[in-house]
Amino acid sequence: MVHFIKKLNTVIFLFVFLVLFSANAKAEVITVQPGDTLNSLSRITKVPIDKIRQNNTLFSDYITAGQVLLIPEIYTVRPGDTLYLISQNFGVSLWELKNLNGLYSDDIWPGQTLYVPENCPYEQITVSWGDTLYQISQNYGVSIEDLKTINGLWGSELYAGSKLMIPSRTSSSVQRPQDLPSRGYINRGQYIRYGTGVYHTQEERILLARLIEAEAEGEPYMGKVAVGAVVVNRVLSDKFPNTIKDVIYHVDEIGAYQFEPVLDGRLFSVTPSSDSYKAADEALGGLDPTGGALFFFNPYKISNTWLLSKPVIYRIGDHVFTK
Repeated sequence: MVHFIKKLNTVIFLFVFLVLFSANAKAEVITVQPGDTLNSLSRITKVPIDKIRQNNTLFSDYITAGQVLLIPEIYTVRPGDTLYLISQNFGVSLWELKNLNGLYSDDIWPGQTLYVPENCPYEQITVSWGDTLYQISQNYGVSIEDLKTINGLWGSELYAGSKLMIPSRTSSSVQRPQDLPSRGYINRGQYIRYGTGVYHTQEERILLARLIEAEAEGEPYMGKVAVGAVVVNRVLSDKFPNTIKDVIYHVDEIGAYQFEPVLDGRLFSVTPSSDSYKAADEALGGLDPTGGALFFFNPYKISNTWLLSKPVIYRIGDHVFTK
């Protein structure tokens, strides 16, 4: 009898432990930063590399800065759980759940670790045979550069059966995702650089939008944000002035203007586009696709050996970015 009671207490303890103390890592939508690798992201999120690859239909371990990755959630099965209930609770299909976990039946057990697919904050399409980036960009009204950035495409090759994320139809800019009702959680912190932006006046907002227009007209949207981020990063750095206006008008100790549009007067003749204003707002809010760059330039248009010798941390369009 005593042995039975001890055994019963053990069962009850295990049940309570599983219900109350199961640690489930939250699913995340991550924007790849310069220096990130699948191995480093796997260590941080505790999700195996093969699950990250499978959830994002990656054909290799190669990822690029600006690419959007969907990180599955780690879930520990509790007593009474079924695959169907788990799929309903997380808003994913039963097939997706079974496929990601390599399950061929509906059998699961308490304490088992499952990986739950992350919902995509963007519209997703499956590439068909013969599809090209140009055709897709035209069909959905987005730029080829933005398609390549968020999907981590280096070239223009597409593979039938792979999935592509499509930015907002209403703008060619890469939009930050909104909360999904089915999951209720997206780690927006991954989209914001290490701060929360800088104080600025309305005059400085317009000035930054003008600079972005003058420096990055014709560049991809994220290239415009990157130019704005360089200005914000300088404000935050102790090596430069501490206001947006003073950074833009800054003349260094040898009398050199920091931004060519200030020197040649183009800063005052351009009219910022809506994308330039939006990019300015995002940069002022803390968005930084460059990972902390303090300089940018077109490598084909300068001969400054000091700049050209600095390591490149981000590249988009015609510009490279460095610290």
